[in-house]
Amino acid sequence: MKHVYFIIVLLIGSSSSILAQQLIKGFVVEGDSITKMPFVYIINKTTGNGTMSDNSGAFYLKTNPTDTLLVSFVGYVKLKIPVSRLKPNANGDVRVVMRQIAYNLNSVTVSAFKIKPYEREKMEKVIRDSKMRPINAMQSPITAMYMQFSKEGKEKRKLAAIFEQILIDEEVNKKMNPEILRNLTGDDSIDFARFRKYCFSLTDYYILSHDGYDLYYKVMECYYRWKDEGR
Repeated sequence: MKHVYFIIVLLIGSSSSILAQQLIKGFVVEGDSITKMPFVYIINKTTGNGTMSDNSGAFYLKTNPTDTLLVSFVGYVKLKIPVSRLKPNANGDVRVVMRQIAYNLNSVTVSAFKIKPYEREKMEKVIRDSKMRPINAMQSPITAMYMQFSKEGKEKRKLAAIFEQILIDEEVNKKMNPEILRNLTGDDSIDFARFRKYCFSLTDYYILSHDGYDLYYKVMECYYRWKDEGR
């Protein structure tokens, strides 16, 4: 009889716990309270269960009124929010506002490149000489033909292409290098070269033509896929 009583009490307790649970739905936003933030982690500290905001910043999570949520995203202040303090709006949605940490992508300019001024001048001269303008070709057709078809001309163009890539790498490295990637992801063990190869959409052109949130978003999008696939 005691066993039956214990089972009944256990079932009542479990039922009460289930009934007490509520589904929280809402959005994670930037400090302006408008811009939605995707890929933000929301963890229930009490149960250990968690989720991640989707592409529109929305999230859903089952909680109890006494639970506490931990909200985190690299580069932003980690939040510790009691569920009881989350107040839904007229649509039943709660809003979690994230605050950016002092540093941002544009302010980090650590570079591993050490190109000296005279080396840069030589590279730029080789690049200029390898690209004869049409007017120069008209004024000096023999020289133009020599640069186009001779072995020396081909070698100069090859060298110019190498120098162009070095100068591009220098600029790319100012915005995305191993140290910056570790700062963004918080992952000290990440292999930068493998990550760049994996994240094929993060091209040199994309890095050079994007700044701030746009670049940050692309890096983190690749990083979360990288982690999900167990790289």
